Amino acid sequence: MLEIIPDGVVMIEPSGRIIYANSSAVKLLELPAEELIDSPTEKINPLGWSEISRIFEDGVPQIGARSSVKGKLFITSRLPLNIEGRIVAVISFFQGIFSYDQYALELESYKQTAKLLQAIMDFSFDGLWITDRQGNVVKLNKAAERITGCKAEEVLGRNVADLVQEGYVDESVTLEVLKRKTTVSLVQNTKLKKKVLATGSPIFGSDGEIDVIIINDRDITELDRIRQELNDSKALIDQYRLELSELQQKEFESGYFLCKSKVMQTVYAKAQQVARFDSTVLLSGESGVGKGLLAKLIHLKSNRSKGPFIRVDCAAVVETLFESELFGYEKGAFTGAGPKGKLGLIEMADGGTLFLDEISEVPLSQQVKLLRFLDEKSFFRVGGATPRTVDTRVIAATNKDLAQEVREHRFRKDLFYRLKVVALEIPPLQGRSEDILDLIHFFMAKFSEKHRIKRRMDREVLDLLVHFKFPGNVRELENLVESLMVTSPQENISLRDVPADLLQEINPSLRNLLPDPAAPSLLPQYIQNLEVEHILKVVGQYGSQREAARHLGVNQSTISRKLRKLGNR
Repeated sequence: MLEIIPDGVVMIEPSGRIIYANSSAVKLLELPAEELIDSPTEKINPLGWSEISRIFEDGVPQIGARSSVKGKLFITSRLPLNIEGRIVAVISFFQGIFSYDQYALELESYKQTAKLLQAIMDFSFDGLWITDRQGNVVKLNKAAERITGCKAEEVLGRNVADLVQEGYVDESVTLEVLKRKTTVSLVQNTKLKKKVLATGSPIFGSDGEIDVIIINDRDITELDRIRQELNDSKALIDQYRLELSELQQKEFESGYFLCKSKVMQTVYAKAQQVARFDSTVLLSGESGVGKGLLAKLIHLKSNRSKGPFIRVDCAAVVETLFESELFGYEKGAFTGAGPKGKLGLIEMADGGTLFLDEISEVPLSQQVKLLRFLDEKSFFRVGGATPRTVDTRVIAATNKDLAQEVREHRFRKDLFYRLKVVALEIPPLQGRSEDILDLIHFFMAKFSEKHRIKRRMDREVLDLLVHFKFPGNVRELENLVESLMVTSPQENISLRDVPADLLQEINPSLRNLLPDPAAPSLLPQYIQNLEVEHILKVVGQYGSQREAARHLGVNQSTISRKLRKLGNR
C-alpha cells in the first residue's frame, strides 16, 4: 500500500538509519534506492534528524513540518511507530511543497467557485432547488422560499414527496425527472396560490445514473393573469368584429340596397349567389350607383369576410407608380426605393378581397402583368426574382363600356374576358325610382344621427325628388339630402329650402310657382302664392289633380287652370 501512494515514505530506526523508503520517496529525493536504504538520516537531512530524534525521546508526532533536502522544500508529517510500549521507528510522510501549494490553490479555487455559486443562487430572481437522486432537498435559494412560501429549515433534507403531501406544491417536477430521466417542465400551484413554471434538469454521474436534480422555479402568476386577460380581450375583439360585421351587413342591406325595384332585387340576388364562390366579378354601372358598396357587400357575404378588403382606385394611381403600388418592390429596386422594400396592395389583400375600382384606367403596359396574376395567383415584386403567391378574390368595377374600350384598343381583350367571369350591371337611380323614397329616409336617419339634428321633408319635396333624374345617382341623392338637412333653418324641409337651380332643373315651371322674395308683398299676390303652395301640397299628397280637386271641393279644371296660368307667367 505504501508503494502506491503519491507521498514519499521513509522509516527510520532509533540509530538514525533509514530502513525503508517507498518508490515515491526515491523520486522526490532523487536518490537511488540502494543509496537511500541504510543511509544515516543525519547525512541526508541533518536538520530533519534533530527533529526526528526528539520523537524517539518524547513520542510526540510532528504534523505539517517543513524540511529541506538537497535544496527542495517538503511538507513532512512524522509519526512514531510504537510496539509494546517502545518506539521502534519513526515513519516520515512527505510531499513536495509545490504539490501542497497546488492542492491549496485548487482548494481555494473550489471555495471561490462554491462562493460564486452561492451568490448566484441568492441573487437569482427565479427559485433554485437542488435535490439528490432520492429526491431529498439538498439546497434552495431565497427566491424559492419566497415563491413557494416554505422556509429552508423546514424543507432541507426532506423528500419532495412529503412536501407535495403537505401542500407546499400540488405536484413535484423532481419526481417526474426521476421517473422519466430527462428534463421536465410543468406548472405547479403553491400554497400561496401562485402559479409556478418549474423545470427540472437531471445531472448524471459517471455510472449513468442521476446524481442531482437542478430545479428552476419561475412565478408566472402575473403572466398567467395577463394571458387570461389577453384571451378575454381577443374574445371580446372577435365578438365586436362579428357584431360590427353584422351591423355593416345590415347597413348595406337596409340602406344602400333596399331592393324595392325588381331590377335591383335581381342584382342583389345575384350578388348574394356569387359571394359564396371565389369567382372574379366585374361590376359595371354609372358613376355613383354604388359599385364599391356592392363589392363590399359581396366581400361581407363571402367566406373571406374576416379577411382584409383592399380597394385600389386605379384612376388615382400615377401610371409610373402603378406597378410598384400594386405589386410592391424589393429594397434597392429603383432610385428612391425604400431600404426595406414595400408590400404591394395585392399582398395586403391576402386572405381577403382585392377590389380594383375603375379597372379601365389600368395602364396598357401593366395589364399583361395583372392578367398573369389573375391566371396564376402569383407575381414578382418590382426588382424581385422570387415569385410570391397570394390567396385573394378579385372584384373589378368600371363606369365605362369595356367592350367598347377593347374595340378601340384601350383595353386588352384577354384581360376583359378574364375579369368578366361573373358580370353584374347596377342600373342607374333613374331606372329604379321605386328605391328613391326609401333611400331618402335612410339618408335622413343617417345624417340626423351624424349631425344631431331632427328634420322632416314636406310631401311636395319628396315628390320632386322621386321624379328627379339624378345624373349623379345614389351619391348625388345622398349629398342633396345632407345639404337640405344642414341648410334648412326649420325642422320641416319645404320647397323654399330646395335650391332654385335644382327646382329649375327638375321642372322649369315650378320655379315660377314660388313667391319671389324680392317682389312687393301685396296682399292679392301673397294670397295667390299661398293658394299655389296649398294646391301643390295637396296634389303631391294625393298623387293627381283629380284626387286633389275632390279633396279641395273644386273642379279639376280649376286646379289645372290655376297651375297652368301661374306656370306661364
